[in-house]
Amino acid sequence: MLGSVLSVLAATSAMAERAFPFTWTSTTQANGTTDAELWVSVRSGRPTPYDLLEVRGWASAGVSKRVDVHFGLEAEVLMLRREQRTFDGRVSALARYRLFDPDDVLGVALLARAGFGVASAVLEGRLVLDRKLGDVWLALNSSYERTVFWDRREAIDTRLEHSFAARLMVTPEVSAGFEVRGRQAFLSGAYQGSALYVGPTLSISTKWVWFSVGAVAQVGADKIEADRGNGEHVIFRDDERFSLRLIVGAPTAK
Repeated sequence: MLGSVLSVLAATSAMAERAFPFTWTSTTQANGTTDAELWVSVRSGRPTPYDLLEVRGWASAGVSKRVDVHFGLEAEVLMLRREQRTFDGRVSALARYRLFDPDDVLGVALLARAGFGVASAVLEGRLVLDRKLGDVWLALNSSYERTVFWDRREAIDTRLEHSFAARLMVTPEVSAGFEVRGRQAFLSGAYQGSALYVGPTLSISTKWVWFSVGAVAQVGADKIEADRGNGEHVIFRDDERFSLRLIVGAPTAK
C-alpha cells in the first residue's frame, strides 16, 4: 500500500533531496531550481536533565551545474528540565561545489558554511566523497568546525567530524540505510575526547515534499584522563547519548 501511494506521488523535478540526514553527498541541486528546507535536530541523553534543540530554516538554490547554495537562519536552544536556558541564533549560508560526479568513479565536493549571530560565529569546511553503485549509495565526509564566542565564554570551540553513510534504494521513492559518525572536540586547542555514533536512516521523496530522518546513538568514546573512571563508556563534554535529526524540504521553483 505504501509503495503504491509513493509511486503516485513520485517526484519528477530535481529537488535538493538529502540522501542522509547527517552526511552530505556531492550531488548538487539542479541549476535554476529552489527549495525550502527545515532542519530539526535533538541531542539528548546526558546524566543531567539537559537537551539541545537545533533548528535551521534554509532556502536552497542551484546556481550552476556544479554549485548550489543554502541560506537562512539557524538556532540552538539549550533546555534544562524542559525550560529554555540559553538561545543562540545566527544568520547562516552554505555553498557546495561539486568537482566530480558520484555516477563516475568517485564523487567529490567541497562545502563551506558560515553563521554569524549576537552570541557567536561559526565557520565550517567539509570534504565530501561518495559513490553510487546501482541502488546503493556510499558517502564519506570529513569536516572542521570552528566557533568564536563573542562573550569569551569557556566552551568547546573546535570540532572535527568524520562520517560514513550507506543507503539502499528500496523503491524509487524510499531509501533506507545507516550512518556512522566520529566526533572530536577541542577547547582552546586542548583535546576533550572523541565519540562514536551509529544509527539507521530513512529517506522518502514525493512530488511535493521530501524528508530524511536519522537517529544515532553513542556506542563508544575515547576519553581524556579527567573523564576516566566515572563508570560511563561514553562521554558528555560535547556529546550526548542520542541524536535525532529530521530534514524536510519542498520545491519552490523549478
